Amino acid sequence: MFDAIQIQVEDREWREFSDSPGVYYKTLRKHESGGLTLLLKFAPGARYHAHRHPAGEEYYVLEGALDDLGRSWPAGSYIWHPAGSMHRPGSNAGCVVLVMLPEAIEFTSGQARPSADGA
Repeated sequence: MFDAIQIQVEDREWREFSDSPGVYYKTLRKHESGGLTLLLKFAPGARYHAHRHPAGEEYYVLEGALDDLGRSWPAGSYIWHPAGSMHRPGSNAGCVVLVMLPEAIEFTSGQARPSADGA
């Protein structure tokens, strides 16, 4: 039997990635496969490292606008990156995004993976 996960997201603190100033996260669920479901918050002008998605990625922009794939995606946008895709997201305006990662990401420039360990 599996237990449901129930989280009051506003009760969780935003944590900043130590090597990506202005990019914050709240981990919602850790997947057995090594992936994550999390919220990302980009301060205006913040960018995240270039990375690859071995098993793909899905995200939904909740607030603001995320800059990715050569354009700005406003609130209400859903994006799916297929397995093996690479990108470097950021936000000129600032945004909050719900992200689903089936597996851990791989950095394209040899960096260690920043932790998004939740709680």
